[in-house]
Amino acid sequence: MDVSIVGASGGCGREIVTQIVQQRLLENREILQLVGSNPHSQRPHLLNGFRADLQDAYAEIIPELNVTNDPEHIIGDVVVITGGQTFSTAPTEIGLASRDMLARANVETFKRFARSLARTRREDPPVVIIVTNPVELGVAIFSRYLPRTHVIGMGAFSDSSRFRWEIASDLGIRRQRVRGFMLGEHGNGMVPVWSSVRIQGMTEAEWRLIEPALRRGLRTEEYPEALLRHQRALIEMIGSDPEHGAVKALHYVGELPPDLRVPLKPFAIHYTAAKTQTATAAATVELVRAVVEGRRVEISAQYMHEGENGLHGPCGGRLLLAGMVLRVMPDRDEMTPAERALIERSAEAIRKKINEWWPHDA
Repeated sequence: MDVSIVGASGGCGREIVTQIVQQRLLENREILQLVGSNPHSQRPHLLNGFRADLQDAYAEIIPELNVTNDPEHIIGDVVVITGGQTFSTAPTEIGLASRDMLARANVETFKRFARSLARTRREDPPVVIIVTNPVELGVAIFSRYLPRTHVIGMGAFSDSSRFRWEIASDLGIRRQRVRGFMLGEHGNGMVPVWSSVRIQGMTEAEWRLIEPALRRGLRTEEYPEALLRHQRALIEMIGSDPEHGAVKALHYVGELPPDLRVPLKPFAIHYTAAKTQTATAAATVELVRAVVEGRRVEISAQYMHEGENGLHGPCGGRLLLAGMVLRVMPDRDEMTPAERALIERSAEAIRKKINEWWPHDA
């Protein structure tokens, strides 16, 4: 199995590459390909330097490294898309951040690589993992050119990992003991599926006694408005105090329920200029490992739904994975009515935005 990282010179891309090497995810004879995402880059030789640096650091364990700036030369069985723009980390620009801005900035990157893979890999399509935001737009575009079973968006996968961690943190246990999913949009339309939460070593009756204290009175149907309200508070806090606001925001978020911390903690971290590239990379490498190993595993991720569970278009859902997506897991009867309603609302909002961002021009 070979893996290609598009945008390998960016902060998140570099971290993904480094973690893949450090974790010995690929063997020496396998190829880890570093792909430039910007055809107008002022640093076209950066990836060659990065490759040499990696070889110096990890000579004993490193796989074969390949560098290209040409989408037509991508060879990976798994292709991770990390290239494109992200929000500025400057607190003074916090009011300018929007998914519309990211969509306008990154739609051409999605289209360029999707079209290239469709031309060069039609008979042997790779599994494409979308990290670049808006992740739903990436899933929609790549699913237009490649089989949808081969296109996975990282949003719900990393959100669910954070959800499990925040619950585990409050309980004082390891994340591996927690099962639970965040579905819907990777953004303000995400939905915490508390009905999916299970704790290893804890009976369901015991969990139901503990759950209300963790949720702190926040009901599912109240979640979207609470998220927006606290996000506005963070924007004011960070924007009015560029020097100390982000740290204050982190303390503020730490007092919120676990499901609100999932979207709001990364938001605050971003404006410390640390970004969230280490956590995002760790989640991405975990998903790459599952794909490379071909393990049969249930995950949550953005996927191009075609009526499964009543959803249409790119939305975070529960998937059965074994090298590629085998099927969408049926979950209509497992969720509460409030959870299902919010996910359907999120999916519809995503579809409307996709139609604005990408009028499906060929």
